[in-house]
Amino acid sequence: MIWEIPDKTIDETKVDALAAEMNASKTFIKLCMNRGLHTKEAIDRFINPTADWFHDPFTLYEMDKTVERIQEALTSGQKITVYGDYDADGVTSTVILYEAIEMLGGQVDYYIPNRFIEGYGPNVEAFNKLIENGTELIITVDNGVAGHEAITHANTLGIDVIVTDHHECPKELPDAYSIVHPRHPKGNYACPDLSGAGVSLKVATALLGEIPEELLDLAAIGTIADLVSLTGENRAIAYFGLKWMKHSQRIGLLALLAEGSIPLESIDEETVGFKIAPPINAVGRLGDATLVVDLLTTFDDEEAQRLSRIIINKNEERKALVNQITLEAFDKLEEQSDQAIVVLHEPGWHEGVLGIVASKVADKVSKPTIILTSDPNTEKVKGSGRSINGFNIYECMNEIRDYLSHFGGHEMACGLSLEMNQLDAFIEAVNRQAEQLMEDSESYRKLDISGIVEWEDISIDLIDELNALKPFGQENEKPLFKLESLLPDKVKIIGADQSHLKASLVKNEKQLEMIAFQSAEWEEVWRSSPKIDVVGYLDINEWNGNKKVQLTAADFKTQDSVIIDYRKEGNQKRLFSKVGAHYLFFKKEHFNKWKPHITRDSTGYLLDENKDLPTIHEADPVVFMDIPDELSDFEKVFRNYKDHTLYLFFYSPHEYYFKGVPKREQFTKLYKWLLKNKTIHLANETEKLKKVMKLDSETLKFMIMVFLENEFVTIEDGKLSIRSQPQKKNLEDTITYQKRLAQIKTEETLVYSSFNELVSYLREI
Repeated sequence: MIWEIPDKTIDETKVDALAAEMNASKTFIKLCMNRGLHTKEAIDRFINPTADWFHDPFTLYEMDKTVERIQEALTSGQKITVYGDYDADGVTSTVILYEAIEMLGGQVDYYIPNRFIEGYGPNVEAFNKLIENGTELIITVDNGVAGHEAITHANTLGIDVIVTDHHECPKELPDAYSIVHPRHPKGNYACPDLSGAGVSLKVATALLGEIPEELLDLAAIGTIADLVSLTGENRAIAYFGLKWMKHSQRIGLLALLAEGSIPLESIDEETVGFKIAPPINAVGRLGDATLVVDLLTTFDDEEAQRLSRIIINKNEERKALVNQITLEAFDKLEEQSDQAIVVLHEPGWHEGVLGIVASKVADKVSKPTIILTSDPNTEKVKGSGRSINGFNIYECMNEIRDYLSHFGGHEMACGLSLEMNQLDAFIEAVNRQAEQLMEDSESYRKLDISGIVEWEDISIDLIDELNALKPFGQENEKPLFKLESLLPDKVKIIGADQSHLKASLVKNEKQLEMIAFQSAEWEEVWRSSPKIDVVGYLDINEWNGNKKVQLTAADFKTQDSVIIDYRKEGNQKRLFSKVGAHYLFFKKEHFNKWKPHITRDSTGYLLDENKDLPTIHEADPVVFMDIPDELSDFEKVFRNYKDHTLYLFFYSPHEYYFKGVPKREQFTKLYKWLLKNKTIHLANETEKLKKVMKLDSETLKFMIMVFLENEFVTIEDGKLSIRSQPQKKNLEDTITYQKRLAQIKTEETLVYSSFNELVSYLREI
């Protein structure tokens, strides 16, 4: 990840003065200044929105025309149908306008198209069905701006269609009675980033003559769920909507919160984004989202409970599907390693969850991603795309639209369909186009860091200050802080699927609890206790009435070289799974043993003291497969590669450290036995000698080699003979004996030390 830190040229004098004036921390003031809030008045206004943040709805283009037509329908008793969409923004948009018209006594109904049967947006067959059932005015919400065919068809039948939408405007707008859109090419609305629910709220406000407070909770859900900019009027919608939600009397919403075990008092933008919107979206992803509108409009407690149970169960089904398809998609990634944009296709993947899977894949590979499925009976391919910062996936699709039957979306997400016979050509074209776009854009993965927080400033009081800037969202992001020079401790993997990492971060004898979701792969690095910088989000973790500060980590970087302990690694596949790794061997026999297991994208080197060490790119990992006899030989190699990511396998089958060197009494016993027997045939009598001496082959060989070097024995033609009057020499002075001592010391230091001891030794080199 590339860390983008704001310009550090903020005037510290102004920071100090404003902090004193507001009795606030410098961290909070710097954060505000980085968000364009440079005075006490600006900060106070931002953290305390008022009703004047809501703009006059009639400044939206064609709002007056829209209201007149709806009032005409109300006066004449025409049946109105609100035509919605199947996601959280779509269903809340539907309920808002449906209830606003109902408040005025209108004859109104709602209709949510089925994703799998009718697809997104206006549909000719759906419109026909509505018109046959007596509908005389159709109002689209959160869709319609691209619904040319169905709207033209309705016009031919004498039925007016009002479009309220917020999605990307096509070059040619449909021939609707009126179009209310915050980015209408002929308009100039003050908040162009309204969600579909926000547009519905503006229409409701225009109809009712005042802001309908009882509908703000729904508008907040749609606004937050659709990831629009949470600035300006959208901030006001989310801010007041969340406040209203905590006191909501909406039976269906209360039932859904109860079924999801969500306490009212804890509701914030994260609750909406991660606990309320997902089950609402799940229904439309897997089937007919009409039941969500039924839930949100019901006045029947039992019906609300029944529908809530169905919705929560659908969400569990959705989670299982996402997990299954995500794993299958990850398995396919090798096919896409050289592609600018990942395109994965598998017949039978459930099209309702492809957007979520695309998001997970894009996060994993830091590339824009398109996930596709197909039906062999229809030869149709459908899918969803998700992008990364700096890459406009809608623009990419627009440039190759000739390959597509349909597409829509925005900069960060898209939906598309095409014919099966166009699939190969599409994949080639989209990669070609992506490569061109990436040349002109910052298509890499960036983390926009809010600032550096001082370790001593981290406290519950600081987080309370930061929370005054809530609700967080697009363009008012939750502060992402950098924390510097920390040591990880108590590192462990947690979660039912063992996918999360939990640890303590330590500095100056102070500890901070940390969790990193979907980051279990960090564990092997963190266990090496490197000094690290971490970026993450500060929160308060409350358990049994106790409050603690907790960091949710997003990324980390090491200040020291990374040393990973593989000394107990028994999984050969994992050992040789490192991409682009370089496996170093000190011993030829080990090199010959393991060389066949090294993959083609990695290399193996047999180190030779007479040759220069191989040159290895600094970004490539290095694996120490075994150990030399002398620590000095290891240290020389280690110094050369100390800045690489290092995996320490340290294969050492002889266990010299545990065997040690034989005692003098054992040498004496062996010498006396040999003196008594004079000459022995090694091939025939070694086993007998091992039993008599109670020694293993390795130790017996070592002792004989010491005697041979000291000229106590001779070996000729496989016969070992004792010398009758050898010159007196010290066993310890032999090269063989000293080599064994060195081998023991090397094993003790590299193989049998604790990891902390090993890291300390390596850091000292």
